[in-house]
Amino acid sequence: MTAERHEKLRRRFAIFRTKFLESVRKVRPRVALRILAGIVIFFPWMATSIVVSFFKVRHWRKIKTCREFLRRHALAFDGVDPETLTVESVSGGLSNSNQIWHCQKSSGEKTRYFVKIFLVAGSFWAKHLNLVSPFPAIYGGKTHERFTVDMVSRVQLTELGIPVPRLVAYDAVEKVMVTDYIEGESVDSILERIGENQALGPGDEAVIRQAAIGLARIHRAGFSLIDTQPVNCIWVPVEQKVYFTDLEFCGRQDKRVWDIGFFLCFLAVRLSDSVRQQVRNIFLESYRNEHRIDLAKVAEAGAQLQEYMPVFQAVLDIRRFTPEELFEGLISS
Repeated sequence: MTAERHEKLRRRFAIFRTKFLESVRKVRPRVALRILAGIVIFFPWMATSIVVSFFKVRHWRKIKTCREFLRRHALAFDGVDPETLTVESVSGGLSNSNQIWHCQKSSGEKTRYFVKIFLVAGSFWAKHLNLVSPFPAIYGGKTHERFTVDMVSRVQLTELGIPVPRLVAYDAVEKVMVTDYIEGESVDSILERIGENQALGPGDEAVIRQAAIGLARIHRAGFSLIDTQPVNCIWVPVEQKVYFTDLEFCGRQDKRVWDIGFFLCFLAVRLSDSVRQQVRNIFLESYRNEHRIDLAKVAEAGAQLQEYMPVFQAVLDIRRFTPEELFEGLISS
């Protein structure tokens, strides 16, 4: 890391630390004690998973590693010259390491791919989140299980015509997945902008409606996603569609009420009362036009999540960093 990048990261991390401490101070004592107890009890396993993940991230940051992947899967990357590959790390927190691969084909055409590298740290969170929060217990939270679920669900939902990034290639040994790069904006970023403006902007209502319609169609097809954070949803204006990108907990268990409640709770994080109810009503109306849902149960799920709002705010702040940046920031702070 250059001195300039290091200084920029140091400033970003200082702002993050201030916001993180503000969120921590808002956490209710009961919730704080529950989380703290989990950290103390499981600290050795948590620390080990973070260290192992750090080395895996370092390995996949090497251009040589990524070019070898392209060569091993040459048929999936028809016409792509591995020597033109450049790697860009993108934010997403500690559960997985995300990259964008910039390539050029022999014809001169430039192309991009999204790369998801599954980390042991993500498996640690998947296994223990339900012990410190209302997050559902995950059946199959190990790294290879998360990887398999994401890969298979992606293929199944694509076949059903549901907007998810298409699977391009995968490495079942390294637990690495490559999908189409989706050009768009996260629904969370759009919610954040709505919150800043205190009003829906042109086209914002369509985003909310399409997020609801997409989730309703996933549920109607017999799937639940569990991790329905708006940050995992990408709005593509040219298609007028919302793509659901994080499928590692996708399954046939009935978690429809949770899916809706978890998505809606982030409205409280991003939006003030004046616009929050409007967005909530648009989402629920659009969902119910596609699929039935018990609104009383959705409200109940939302009430359970209410006291975890400061925690969700902290999670969103963490997700602004790549795993490498988080490691670097923690070491240098």
